[in-house]
Parts: sequence; C-alpha cells; structure tokens
Amino acid sequence: MCHHEIVGDYHRGCGHFHGRYFTGDVNDCNSQRCKTSKTHMHKTASNCGCPSVVTENRRVQNLYQTKHPDCQPQEQQQQQQPR
Repeated sequence: MCHHEIVGDYHRGCGHFHGRYFTGDVNDCNSQRCKTSKTHMHKTASNCGCPSVVTENRRVQNLYQTKHPDCQPQEQQQQQQPR
C-alpha cells in the first residue's frame, strides 16, 4: 500500500484526528496491484479489481487538549451554543 501524507488536528481529549488536507506527498509501494502506485498494471482500465485503500501518514498541525466537538456530550454542546 502507498502512504499518503495528510495534515490535520489531533484532539488529546478523545484521541480524534481530524484530517484537513492531503499534501500530495506519497511514498510509493511500487506494487503492480496497488491502484495508487505509479507502477499499477491496469493504468488504462476503468474498473480493475486492484485495492484502492489509501494508507495515511498523519502529520499533526494543531494539538488540542480538549475533545473533538463530535465527541463531546450532547448537553455540553448545547451549553456552548449562543442563544
């Protein structure tokens, strides 16, 4: 599998990584059966059976000590919203 670098935010409170964007930096596995590799054998086929799973190399841009908003309890989110 090829590894694609992604930059994002890490929330220590819940261990949640929120990816912001892919940098375009790819560590190619050079496998003929990997869809994201430059040496993929079915380059012209529109629908081959090779796996297209992207493995992420995560790079933390912002480190938060709190939980991600999606991981906070519902009642705490309601208290933070302005009325």
